[in-house]
Amino acid sequence: MAFMKPISEEEALRPDIVCDADFRSIPFTSTDYEVMDNSTDRSFLLMDANEHLHIATPELFCKKLHCPDTAKIKVVTIFGNTGDGKSHTMNHTFFKGEEVFKTSPEQNSCTLGVYAAMQNEIGVLCLDTEGLLSTSSKSNQRMRMLLKILAISDIVIYRTRSERLHSDMYEFLGTASKAFCLHFSQALQSLSIQGSANLGPAVIIFHETRHTKPLENSVEESAEEKLREKFARLNYDINAFSSLRYVGIQTSSNGSTDYNKLIAALRVDLDNTTVRSARQPSIIFKAMRALNKKFSGEIVERSINPFPEQYFTCPILCASCNRRCQRSMGHEGEDHLNLNPCQHQHQFENKVELCKVCYNNGREVIVTRIDTWTHSVINCPHCGEIAKTFKYWSGTQECDAIRTQTVHIWKDSNISPKGPSHSGQMVLDKVSYVCEALTNFSSQPTGVLKEWCADKVAPKYWKPNHEIVNCFSCKKNFDKTGLRKHHCRGCGEGFCDACSKHRMPVPARKWFENVRVCNDCRQFLLKHPNSMPDQEEQTTNDNTTNSQNHTAGSSNADATAAAHEETDVTVRKCGETLYNTISNVASVALECTKDIIKDTARPDYWVPDSEALSCHICKMKFGTAEELLALAMSNANERAQSPQRSFKGGDCKRHHCRKCGQGVCAECSKSRRPVPERGWLDDVRVCDECVSDNVNTTVGGSSSSSSVPPDNATPRTNSNCSSGGGGGSQRQSEVCFLDDPKTKVE
Repeated sequence: MAFMKPISEEEALRPDIVCDADFRSIPFTSTDYEVMDNSTDRSFLLMDANEHLHIATPELFCKKLHCPDTAKIKVVTIFGNTGDGKSHTMNHTFFKGEEVFKTSPEQNSCTLGVYAAMQNEIGVLCLDTEGLLSTSSKSNQRMRMLLKILAISDIVIYRTRSERLHSDMYEFLGTASKAFCLHFSQALQSLSIQGSANLGPAVIIFHETRHTKPLENSVEESAEEKLREKFARLNYDINAFSSLRYVGIQTSSNGSTDYNKLIAALRVDLDNTTVRSARQPSIIFKAMRALNKKFSGEIVERSINPFPEQYFTCPILCASCNRRCQRSMGHEGEDHLNLNPCQHQHQFENKVELCKVCYNNGREVIVTRIDTWTHSVINCPHCGEIAKTFKYWSGTQECDAIRTQTVHIWKDSNISPKGPSHSGQMVLDKVSYVCEALTNFSSQPTGVLKEWCADKVAPKYWKPNHEIVNCFSCKKNFDKTGLRKHHCRGCGEGFCDACSKHRMPVPARKWFENVRVCNDCRQFLLKHPNSMPDQEEQTTNDNTTNSQNHTAGSSNADATAAAHEETDVTVRKCGETLYNTISNVASVALECTKDIIKDTARPDYWVPDSEALSCHICKMKFGTAEELLALAMSNANERAQSPQRSFKGGDCKRHHCRKCGQGVCAECSKSRRPVPERGWLDDVRVCDECVSDNVNTTVGGSSSSSSVPPDNATPRTNSNCSSGGGGGSQRQSEVCFLDDPKTKVE
């Protein structure tokens, strides 16, 4: 055992391997790269991959940079894909090749987070960032960190080493521009940080190739214009950046990168202070800290799916929620399926009733209803009769034995005709059609008769209805606008509702209650309560000036004329009282009953009136002519920029398209045709959108059982009818008997 000799304890613990050159590139210990610090003597870790700032105060930030806070500096940041030599570029561009930012040829070595270094000679804060397209498990968080650093930068260098410009560059810069416009610019202004600019940084794209030529300037188009055109084709907006430059070089296989063009472009942007001027280090740090604090928090990291489902799944979409069928393409004998919940829409009737007992046992069984006049019987195919609900005026009672569920409506499914299931609404439509025909036939004679009756009971100082063509104040034509005529109780002239909305007594005219007066009479009566506005003086003044229409009448009126005028007013008062009483009783007895019948007979797929406040096609609000005119006057400036149809006169009443169930106006639903898939076998109201869809389907060759025949019904001249039926009486340019049915004289 001569070869054995005693050794010390230190020598015993020494490893046996003497030459470990082959093992140096192998990491023996697990390293958390997200917190790895690759700082050097002149650079330091500013923000790690978890978006944590490693500098706490502006004073410490200035100390790390080795510059006073009074210095004025600009921020230059480099971005690019991992492995494209960002750190190497910063070292050779600003530090003459000195390894300020650490570089390494190893595969497992890369920049994580953001590193900072100061170039005091030219006053530039250099930031080296983490590369894109790396294997980080927090790609979304990394993207947010890079966008925050870009927002506080003055100059951005996008470094790419590729034969051609890839889509990831366009995507990153387009996303950065959108983020700056939507979030960072407003955040910097709200934080009141001095030196923050409305425009983003200047961008320099540094493109290095080996075998292909970079972009070149030509007489027709520069390289920057070619880039902007490419951004526009990809639908990326880069208006947030103050400028865009392209620096392209071609390096031979054995040559080294030439940074002279990049340095020259940087020198131009550093000297440019028209958009962004140099700032103090403390201001830069405060802006960075404020953005990092405002835009922080956990982000859900979702890995990219390498197996796109839409390549192989069924392309049919749900008409209600627009979700895709989850079965494979060409599935035969199986219904379409999507496990996600659907969205309920009235026009599709995609809400079904399920038996709650069967549902709790794991089965989805659709129940059936048998309706009678007094009650509804609910039957389940497995459980039999499960409930019986009684009908009231308000509708059917809620039932605890069933549960409602929204189902998908697949676009390729053929909806079988349901037959005349809307019998109640059909009866209302036929009655409304008859009423509309009678109204259209007798509208002019009826209007003349109403005017004659109103003139017979009107006081003599009132202007006759057949002589009133325009409003005495605003000069609006009653026939063209459809506005109602009203008489001022003071002067007797004809006005629209907007010009005679005030109510006050007129004692000189024997109106001791609050009655309708025009604007000028109101101003006069406020100063002279017991005087009488003179109609002749008013007419004369109206022809000379528009600002004053009335003068004081003669206070020494003849006693006989006053007594005769009081008799005329008394006749009008009695007529108004009688008409208001009859109108109120009729509105309560007939209109309420009519509304109840409409609500009961209305199909389920129709959009409720409370949700259909405007036309689904032209966006015109529903209402009377007075309401629409007031709305048009108040929104005169906004209407020019909105798709809403302008007010052309007359009421705009609500109708329902029998095919889609949307609320539309009469102008947008002039067509009449059958809708057998909804159970309408006769010609009914159909909106223009549904007519266009059917025409396009027929032209495309995809005819179905519900093909659209040509229009065989002439559009009606009456543009207004009731909301639930197929017609109604037009009230344009009509004078209501006794002039003002809405104002009851007490």
